[in-house]
Amino acid sequence: MITITDAQINALIGGFIWPFTRIVALFMADPLLSTRVVPRRFKAGLAVMLTALLVPILPPFPNVPVVSGAGGIILAQQVIIGLSLGFVMRMVMAAVEFSGLLMSNQMGLGFAVAFDPLRSAQVPAVSQLLSTMTFLIFLAFNGHHVLISTLAESFVRLPVGQSIDVLSYRHIVEWGGHIFAWGLWLALPVIASLLVTSLAIGVMTRAAPQFNIFSFGFPLTLSVGFITLYLVLPLMIPAIESIYEQGFAFMLAILKKSP
Repeated sequence: MITITDAQINALIGGFIWPFTRIVALFMADPLLSTRVVPRRFKAGLAVMLTALLVPILPPFPNVPVVSGAGGIILAQQVIIGLSLGFVMRMVMAAVEFSGLLMSNQMGLGFAVAFDPLRSAQVPAVSQLLSTMTFLIFLAFNGHHVLISTLAESFVRLPVGQSIDVLSYRHIVEWGGHIFAWGLWLALPVIASLLVTSLAIGVMTRAAPQFNIFSFGFPLTLSVGFITLYLVLPLMIPAIESIYEQGFAFMLAILKKSP
């Protein structure tokens, strides 16, 4: 007759619940898997499958009952860790969307917004284009595989039962500044070309006061903006890949044990 003690049952439940919680929290914050397009059943099934694959290779779990005060604290720690990792990836996507916003405003398309079902919000058309391209680039260089490997590495660097260092939260907040730096970096070619175009229109208006800037300036800036964006798109692919690589490296860098 096989007998199972309460300690063994708690170990089995905790050995599944705690990694599962970190994975689900990451899926809730990740910009790709948190969208409404991905069905909830698929996300839940993927989280269960990843948990079942990772549990045998993870470090030992703390011998703490899940239904207890200490178990609740560990559960909250896993939620915070997963959300922190997903938040880093979300900021990478926010940088691309911010670059699209800058381009739209400079091109005169700030009013051209559409409802994005992925985010349930009004998003500029150029931002939607760049976001879709960013998702495709993420899948093209097997970013989902890198994300899973980074998730597995997080359990090694920060095992269940240990929390993130307090300074890491400050670094995450400071990391948010990259949204503006990367957004301006990606949008700089379009902004520079439109600046030259605006200067040329200003010179022509000064030379010929009867020149109707409203009937000629807007189509010109719009055309120059789209042409520049078309020429810059191939160059943005390695730039976005570099941003993703920095994001994955930062995800591992924040996984420091709290003293």
